[in-house]
Formats: sequence, C-alpha cells, structure tokens
Amino acid sequence: MKFFKYFLLILLAVLLGGLMYVTMQPSDYDVARSKIINQPISKVFNTVNNLKTWEDWGPWHDEDSTIVVSYGDKTVGVGASDSWTSKDGPGAMKTIAVTKDSAIQQEMTFGDNEPSEVLWDFEKVEEGTKVTWTMRDDKAPFIFKFFSAMSGGWDNMLGPMLVKGLDNLDEVIQKIPAAYTLSEVTTVETNDKLFIGYPFEMKIDPNELQKVFEKAMVKTDAYVKKSGLAIGEYIPAALYHKWDEKTGETKFHIGLVVNKEVSLDEGMEKVNVTGGKYAKISKCGNYGEGDYEAHTAVGNYLLANNCTTKYPLYELYVNDPMVKNPDDIQTDIYYLAE
Repeated sequence: MKFFKYFLLILLAVLLGGLMYVTMQPSDYDVARSKIINQPISKVFNTVNNLKTWEDWGPWHDEDSTIVVSYGDKTVGVGASDSWTSKDGPGAMKTIAVTKDSAIQQEMTFGDNEPSEVLWDFEKVEEGTKVTWTMRDDKAPFIFKFFSAMSGGWDNMLGPMLVKGLDNLDEVIQKIPAAYTLSEVTTVETNDKLFIGYPFEMKIDPNELQKVFEKAMVKTDAYVKKSGLAIGEYIPAALYHKWDEKTGETKFHIGLVVNKEVSLDEGMEKVNVTGGKYAKISKCGNYGEGDYEAHTAVGNYLLANNCTTKYPLYELYVNDPMVKNPDDIQTDIYYLAE
C-alpha cells in the first residue's frame, strides 16, 4: 500500500509539474517559413487567394482524411470563407484583407477559440516568386500550448507544417496551366497615332490601379456610344508617360486610339503619339494576368538590343473581352526601340 501511495504522489507531482510547465509556455507565437516558387507571382497569388485550392495543397489534408470542408458564398478575395469538421474538431477560415500580387491576411478559428492570424507575402524575385507563410497569435489557448510544449516549442510545432504546405503548394502550382501566353518580342514600324483619353497621376498600387482602369473603361465605353464611333474607328488603349518603381509613381491616360478627329468628352485630353520603330509583344489572357511578365520581356529585349525604355509606351486592347474566351483576350504592348 505504501508503494502505491508513493506512486500516486509521484504521479500527481509529475502531473502538476507538467501542468505548470505547459502553463508557463508563451501564449504568443509568430512562426513563418518562405519558399521560392519558379512561377509568375500572379499565378502563385491567385492560387493561394482561392480557398478552394487549399484542399489540394493544405498540409493537414495529408494527415487527416476525416476533414470535410464547406465553402461560403465567396471563395476568392476579401470576404472569402470556408469551414471544416474533422476528428480534431471544427474550424473556419476567412480572408479579411488582400493586396493584389503582394499580400493576403486571413483569420483562422479552431472550435470556440479566438481567431489567430494567417499572413501571406509575395515578392517577385529573379527565380520566380518568393512566398512567405506566417501564423501568428498572442493568446493561444491552453490545449495549443500543451501541444507546443510536447513539440519543443511553437517553431518546432508549426514550422514543419508550413514547410510541408509550401512544398505542396509548389507542386500543385507547377501543374496548373499558364493563365496567359506571350508572343515573341519583335521590332515593328508604326504610324503616328491619335490618342484621346482621361489623364491619371497616382501611386503604384495594384488594387487602386485596377479600380481606376475599371471605372475609366466604363466611362470610355459610354463615350464611344455617345460619340457614335463605329467599330474599326477606335481601339481601347492605355498610354503611359511614367512608371517609376523607385518613387512608386505613375502617370498615364486611359482611353482610345482613334483614326479620325473627334470631339473630346469632358476631362479628356488629346495626345499625338509619334510613329517609328517599336518593340512589340502580344499577351493573350485575362487583364492583369501576365502583364508584369510581358513588360519584363520587352524590357529585357530592349536591353539586349542596347535600347533604353522611353516614354510614352502604350497598350492596345485589341478585342472585346465580353465576347472572347479569357485565353483569347489580346493586349498588344509597344515600347519605343530607338
């Protein structure tokens, strides 16, 4: 009996010691892992930004076959959400902030616990895209602290999972067909062009630029209908006068290249673009997909031919995206090559 009594006392002491050890573990963590994926940043970003792809690469799906995922009304961008059940309990995810091709902020909740932060950062690098996945919390529940203690700390507990997820993500993205195609860069002779459009000068912010383009194109379309321009007399276009990555500033017009004199809409300006020798590339795919890669290809071509980037440069949106498959939407990009 004495032995049994001592055994119980020792067991109790061990349990109390273990409880104190877990209690003393930090309630906050900030664990991150990075990986360079040899794919365009838009492709990597769009994959992570779509919650429906997570079943294909999420590391927890490899370990728990009981996970059943349900999706909210929205699965891409701000407001996207999903939830799941599993043998370890329910959970939920929600995207709360997005900066296109740059960052995603999410909240992940397990059971009735307070949500933790999930952060994604995307950076263009020479090899493709550097993606960083971070999990962060400042008030982790006791059960999570227990598993952290058993794993030797938060980094040992979460780090391998993040690495596995990034490896899975890389493998999945490599199998996704390209969302756009690029032609070879060639040098062409162009005629003088008459450009009419709405002027803009702003900071380089992908989200804000997208909003500006969408609003300006709607306004331009309304002008076309009001002015009576016929098909063949105009091409939607953007004319760039400045794009400075160092200062983060850009200056451009959005409007039309026209082949006849027309009256201007309120706020429109007329710009004569001199013809000559231009480097040209054609991109086929949705607007916003592959734009960086297309402009980079032209820039590399100019360098190889001992030319420097000169302004203005312009993009022609040569077919109607409303009546084309996304793969067929064509953008022609022209840089001075003199």
